[in-house]
Amino acid sequence: MSNQAVANRYAVALFQLAQSKGTLDQTGEELEVIQSVLQGTPELEKTIQHPKVTLVAKQNVIRNSFAGKVSQDVLNTLLLLLERQRFSIVPELSQAYKQLHHDLLNIAEATVYSAKPLTNEELKQVEIIFAPKAEKSRLIATNKVDTELIGGLRVRIGDRIYDGSIKGQLNRLERNLLAGNR
Repeated sequence: MSNQAVANRYAVALFQLAQSKGTLDQTGEELEVIQSVLQGTPELEKTIQHPKVTLVAKQNVIRNSFAGKVSQDVLNTLLLLLERQRFSIVPELSQAYKQLHHDLLNIAEATVYSAKPLTNEELKQVEIIFAPKAEKSRLIATNKVDTELIGGLRVRIGDRIYDGSIKGQLNRLERNLLAGNR
């Protein structure tokens, strides 16, 4: 079974547990904190993945690192992943949990590519305009600068791309001219 499939199973179980306890937001935030800690401290991940470190020592490292900072349910999930030698799926689990939460709230994430950085107000405007197009009640947009666009915007929501950039228009014009269309 792929790591993504395993992560999805753990995410669904943790999501259902958090939903029953009314801690959906808190659990999501805790998973994001854990993921950022793991990314920020590669030594921690090396220790956890090292084959010569015993399971008990690994569990103590996790307890010392996260006890009191995350809920008991999240801590138990981490310890279970350690025990089953699946700790490497924590980033996928966090992402799968986030997707489940967004699906429940009818939220989508978008990446907005622009030739220059957008202001917060411009980003909010994009969120308002594109939320109905994505058939979502809310859109969470992040801006990435791509100077090759020349001008305009390219918005990616899931697997959909809305390209209103000058580069995109020039590419479409070139294809039409090569195809003999006007």
